[in-house]
Amino acid sequence: MSFRKLFLLVSAVAVLASCKKDDESVVYPSLEGSLSFYVPEFVEPGQVVKMTPKGSSHPEGGQLGYSWKVTPGMTKSDTTRLESGLSPDGKETDGTFTYAFPDSLATYTISAYAFAKGYSGASRTRYATVVKGGMTGDGSITGAGIKADDPKITVDGIDYYYTSIAGLDWFRNNLANPAYGLPYNNDEAMSQVFGRYYSHEEAIKACPEGWRLPTDAEWIAMTKAVNPESTVDESGAITSIAASLMGDVALNQVTMWEYWPKVGTITNSSLLSVIPCGYANLGEMTDGKYPGATFTGVYEYAAFWTADNAGPSMAGYRYLFVEEPQMNAATGDTKTFGASVRCVR
Repeated sequence: MSFRKLFLLVSAVAVLASCKKDDESVVYPSLEGSLSFYVPEFVEPGQVVKMTPKGSSHPEGGQLGYSWKVTPGMTKSDTTRLESGLSPDGKETDGTFTYAFPDSLATYTISAYAFAKGYSGASRTRYATVVKGGMTGDGSITGAGIKADDPKITVDGIDYYYTSIAGLDWFRNNLANPAYGLPYNNDEAMSQVFGRYYSHEEAIKACPEGWRLPTDAEWIAMTKAVNPESTVDESGAITSIAASLMGDVALNQVTMWEYWPKVGTITNSSLLSVIPCGYANLGEMTDGKYPGATFTGVYEYAAFWTADNAGPSMAGYRYLFVEEPQMNAATGDTKTFGASVRCVR
């Protein structure tokens, strides 16, 4: 290459670099407000969700454009509205994005972007996890040790597996009766994954016909049958039983019960396959629902109502904690504490 050509090439690169530097130095004003949209934290395979952008606005009253992207899945963004307020095919739109989630059990990132000429765009990211019910290994919960041909009953299309211990049949998965209680995070997609959380008033009515809540004495008898060395200490805790009750389970391939030396290796010798889905503070019921419910202790606790009352507006429940080898005893408010249910007959 001649010196003249090399000089021209270097000069051109310098000019481009200078232009780029000048462009990058431009500071555009921001859109007003904060972009937001709602998507459930948990969705079912194939569930169609509509997401509508809110919060951001044009400082001069103009229209905003919106684009969306879901990863993994989409290789490029989908513009749902132009700055004219119209969709790319010329129809009026508010920028709503409709998406059918894949069947793959995974967490998806949803990104929304608002834009307008002469302004710095606004963005917001949310996450949704695709989950599937069932305890036989083809859903979100794996490692429960339950096979499709194990003894079960089917109620309202839901399979409840059971095993016989100390003269009673015990559910091996949590009750998910949709007529009572609520699912984790108030997302119905989780109803058959974790089962539902019930007040004690609901729990005593929620078991299928012919089944009922176990008493505390029946919990004790069951655990002693599973591990004859278990005892009940002065606090009411059942000793040396947690590893026999816990299932070595994973949620979408993420291990749920963390290993702790005091608990030891999980054996699930009871076949009850207990999962740590925590408990709920239900709050006030409104129109048959609990809009203000909060959830605590996922990956740490499993709590189950007993049939025993414990004074005015209180009832007994049993719980496991990830770090402890015993099954503890406690009491909760019959209207506002939400626990899981295992039915017996």
